[in-house]
Amino acid sequence: MKSFEFLQQYWEQLGKLLTYIQYCAGQDVQTPVCRDFWLGSVYAAVGVGLLIAFIIGKRILREQLEFRRNRKKLQAQKLIEEEAARERAQRSAEAVPAVDVSQQELAASIKQAMLKARAQEATLPARDRAGKKTDAAPGRELSAIMMTDIVGYSGSMERDEQRTYRMLLEHNNIVRAAVVKFRGREVKTIGDAFFVVFRSAADAVDCAISVQRSFMEFNANKEDADKIMIRVGIHLGEVMITANDVFGDGVNIAARIEPLAEPGGICLSGEVYSVVRKKIEYKFEQLEGVKLKNIAIAPDIYRIILT
Repeated sequence: MKSFEFLQQYWEQLGKLLTYIQYCAGQDVQTPVCRDFWLGSVYAAVGVGLLIAFIIGKRILREQLEFRRNRKKLQAQKLIEEEAARERAQRSAEAVPAVDVSQQELAASIKQAMLKARAQEATLPARDRAGKKTDAAPGRELSAIMMTDIVGYSGSMERDEQRTYRMLLEHNNIVRAAVVKFRGREVKTIGDAFFVVFRSAADAVDCAISVQRSFMEFNANKEDADKIMIRVGIHLGEVMITANDVFGDGVNIAARIEPLAEPGGICLSGEVYSVVRKKIEYKFEQLEGVKLKNIAIAPDIYRIILT
C-alpha cells in the first residue's frame, strides 16, 4: 500500500514538473516564477553532474591505487625469485666439479659425497621432531608419503656422467627448496629418487605441483638432453617413524604409484584424492585397470592434469 502511495506522489510531482516546463517554455525567462524554476533546474543538473563525477573519480582513484599495489607486489616477488635463482646458481657452481675432471675422479667425488651423507645421517639424535622415536620403539603416524624419480636417469648417467651429475645437483636444489617451503621431511635420497613425508596431504600435493612447475620453467628453451623430467607419486597412510627412517605398507604403495605417473606428471592414491580434490584448482583423471605389484588391495589411482 505504501509503495502505491509513493508512486502516486511521484507521478503527481512529475506532472507538476511537466506543467512548469510547458508554462515556462512559452513565457519570458525574466518572469519570477520561470526564472526561479530554470535556475533550480540548472542547480539540480550541476549537482547531479558533480555527484556523478565524484563517484566516477573515486572509483578510478581506487583502481589506480590497487593497480600500483599489485605492481609493487609483483616487483617484490620478482626480486625475491631472482635472488633465489642467483643463490641456486651460486650453490650449483660451488658444488659442480670442473669440466676437465676425469671419470675416475668424478666417481670418487660422488662416492665421497654419499659416504659423507650417510655419516651425517648416522650422527642424528635418536629422536625426530615429532617426539621421542627410536629405532627400537618407532612411533606410528598418519602421513602423506611422496616419492620422486628422474626419468631416464640411469641411461643418462651411463652416457655422460659429468653432465648428468650437474643436472642431479640442480634437481636436488629444486626439490629440496619445495620440500622446505611446504613443511616436508626429507627421509632419504637414493641416487636420483627422493623419499619425503608430510603431515598434510594438501602440503604434499602442493609441493609436488610446485616441483613440477619449477622443472617446467627450468626446461623451457632447453635441448631435450638438458631437460630434467621427474615422476611423482603420493599416498596417504599410517607409517612407522623412527629417528632416521620411515617404514610401512604406505611407503610401499607410494613407491608403486610413482612409476605410474607420466614424465612431468603426478599420480595420487584415492586416499589423497579424497582429501585434496576440492582444495586445488587442477582437474583429475582416474586410471582404470591399475594393479600394484605385491599390493593385495590396491587403492584407486588418479593423475593430476597440470596442462
